[in-house]
Amino acid sequence: MQLPSLKGFYLFKNFDLKNFDNKKKLIAVCCCVALCALIFAAVYSRSIYAISVDGKFIGNLKNLDTMERIQEELKDRFEDKNGADVEFVQNIEAIKVRAWGREVDTEEQLLAKLNEALSVRVKSIGLCINGQEVATVKDKETVEAVLDEVKGHYVSMHDGELLKIEVAESVKLVEKFSNPQSIMSPEEVKNMILKGTPKTEIYEVKKGDTLWSISKEQGVSLEELINANQQLKSEHKLAIGDEINLTATKPLLNVTVVKRVTYQETIPYKTEVVKDNSLWIWDEKVKQPGESGIREIVAQVAYTNGVKVDQKELDSKVLKEPVKKVVARGTKSQVAYRGSGRFSWPVIGTISSAYGKRGSEFHTGLDIAAKKGSPIMAANSGVVTFAGYRGGYGNLVIIDHGGGIQTYYAHANSISVSKGDSVNKGQKIATIGTTGRTTGPHVHFEVRINGSPTNPINYLNK
Repeated sequence: MQLPSLKGFYLFKNFDLKNFDNKKKLIAVCCCVALCALIFAAVYSRSIYAISVDGKFIGNLKNLDTMERIQEELKDRFEDKNGADVEFVQNIEAIKVRAWGREVDTEEQLLAKLNEALSVRVKSIGLCINGQEVATVKDKETVEAVLDEVKGHYVSMHDGELLKIEVAESVKLVEKFSNPQSIMSPEEVKNMILKGTPKTEIYEVKKGDTLWSISKEQGVSLEELINANQQLKSEHKLAIGDEINLTATKPLLNVTVVKRVTYQETIPYKTEVVKDNSLWIWDEKVKQPGESGIREIVAQVAYTNGVKVDQKELDSKVLKEPVKKVVARGTKSQVAYRGSGRFSWPVIGTISSAYGKRGSEFHTGLDIAAKKGSPIMAANSGVVTFAGYRGGYGNLVIIDHGGGIQTYYAHANSISVSKGDSVNKGQKIATIGTTGRTTGPHVHFEVRINGSPTNPINYLNK
């Protein structure tokens, strides 16, 4: 029988108990290291979310659910503040990153940071007139209220029963999100529609145009026209084909209001002239004063932006008939002739208007009618102190006869003397004409004593 091997016996016999304890410690250390490695790997591999606004880092969050709550909270805050739905202007982005070495914000901290960084656009209404947006308002109700106020403004400008109201322009409302600062108040929108905005147009000058005529024709004040055309120095320096800037402020809406209107108008009286041979030809006498009549009219009147543009008469009746005015006009005349008194007659003719009260005016001289071109003679000798044109006198000659006495010869067609000339009695100084304020060819002859007019008849030989 074979004996068993003694190899294992020897191995066991040689085992060192001290080395065995060291190995146990080594195994324990290895286990700790492995455990730490597992814990480190777990921590290092954990993810969080980096939050940025338009690419700018704001903070870190543990999960996206928190981010969604923050966004809803911010949206509610901004909507409460603006009283309307909002959208964020900036882009909010959440990127998944490793948590190792990063500080994580609390929900309150990130909420505060985003509240500071974000801005919003609010839901609003764009008011468009003829396809062009002119204003941004809070909501549809605001626009409708403003448009009603604009219409009411024009309706209240004139009395009468309202029949119809129309707006010429196309008005549309567009829903959009806008910057809160761009939203106008109802009063601002109303004033803008009523007052309008400056509008520049080009006008080409045609024959006969002046700045004054262009101003009147185009409905632009002369001051506005000159301010818009600094290149022009005078309204008379316009050339055909020149381009003129027309700057006018026009309402954004043209509102036409049609009303049934009842009003009264005056019926003018007629004047009848009758001849009276008991009166001089320069005299008139009212035999019957005139009285205006009254007519009541019912009409359909159209006003655009408060200005009457059309009227259709529907009915009328006379409340009071007019009374005609009857005027007696004299036919008796006096012939002027040469004499040998202190002053001679300046012309041979008919007295068409005497010295004294003439209607509502006072006639300071004697009008002697004669054929145009007839000679006018100096009533006496003297020195010419004036020879030229003077307002309503027309062409005028004044002669100083000394002693504070002067004679005037007005409305001349031509003048034959000059200032400073010495003239003799009966010398031709001018010819009969119609210059100045006159209704026919004659000479207006005055005698002045120390500058005051007096009746020439008292100084002429009869």
